Amino acid sequence: MREFARLYTELDETTATNRKLEALQNYFGSAAPENAAWAVYFLAGGKPRQAVPSKLLRQYAIEYAQLDEWLFDESYSAVGDMAETIAHILPPATRDSDVGLAEWMQERIGPLRGADPVTIREALFNYWDELDWRERFLLTKLIGGGFRVGVSKLLVTRALSALAAVDAKLIAQRLMGWTDGSVRPTAAGFLQLIAAQSDEEHKLRGGQPYPFFLAHQLQGETEALGELKDWQVEWKYDGIRAQLVRRGGQNYLWSRGEDLITERFPELASLALPEGTVLDGEVLIWTEVDTPAPFADLQKRIGRKTLSPKILKDLPAVLVAYDLLEEEGVDLRTLAQRERRTLLEALVKKLDKEQLKISPLIHANSWHELALVRTESRARGVEGMMVKAMGAQYGVGRTKNVGTWWKWKV
Repeated sequence: MREFARLYTELDETTATNRKLEALQNYFGSAAPENAAWAVYFLAGGKPRQAVPSKLLRQYAIEYAQLDEWLFDESYSAVGDMAETIAHILPPATRDSDVGLAEWMQERIGPLRGADPVTIREALFNYWDELDWRERFLLTKLIGGGFRVGVSKLLVTRALSALAAVDAKLIAQRLMGWTDGSVRPTAAGFLQLIAAQSDEEHKLRGGQPYPFFLAHQLQGETEALGELKDWQVEWKYDGIRAQLVRRGGQNYLWSRGEDLITERFPELASLALPEGTVLDGEVLIWTEVDTPAPFADLQKRIGRKTLSPKILKDLPAVLVAYDLLEEEGVDLRTLAQRERRTLLEALVKKLDKEQLKISPLIHANSWHELALVRTESRARGVEGMMVKAMGAQYGVGRTKNVGTWWKWKV
């Protein structure tokens, strides 16, 4: 816990990306694999389940510190954070602890969930007596389910990539699903996360998607991008960004938030894609006049526990594909945008399925002419345009200073 608390403090006290990256690399390079596994879970966005209600934390902290309630409440009012208040009002510890993060999560914090008040009180008193204020602060955040830290999943990916000398795209792909709360982080999982790529890894991916590539907001004059002929322009739809994965004879539909939503869209679950295909696109409700329906119609599909035949008929879903990431089991992300587009067009044409559409390209003779076309966005039910460099590879996340995908919203 001490090492993770030190890392948390280092990350919290700086806004400099390089310093955060250095702190992450130092931690992952020295931490035991089982502790590093839990750290990855939390730093990549995993949320701890509340083990002890805030009311009990407050009650037992007041009792342990032998404070009047009004004094605790005044302190809390001044500080504004329960964990920080508790960390500072408790008396100094009388013992040291070298218990690692994994043991804390699995053997100490986990069993508190659902325990009786007497057991919780005894455990908290023991734990507080062996931790310094930073560790107590972190413990309360983990126990109370309020852990947050100022680091992005992309930065964690970069740190692990540098540590392991493994391509960041591969690390990012391995991280997909890592923050699923139903799967316990393990030492074996962490070692697999940073291991060199094996020949069999591609075959063993199952239904896992690729990390989504995200666009930057286009600001300033479009002419600064250079010649229009070097850019691929499409409409920006207001739907659910998703990847449709076909492996092992089964379709998997993943949202950008890493939720498996296949069951919500049976028409896409049954789409007969070739084996080893991964499409990136937008899930939309499609109208009879061949235009996307408002996002509110899509929400009607998402919010229903049961999809009746009438709902499926009245609100038909489609995937508007705008990228092909894998074909016949081959990763295409390092190909140029124009090459992936050519392959995508051929695939969609060959399949000829009404529930699979291709994102149409927008052609213009100049940026000025394109800007005039962009004014039609709202009438078309779209948010604006996507502008993608013809030579761009498919990246990971929203990487700073890499302007190959731009969103040009109205």
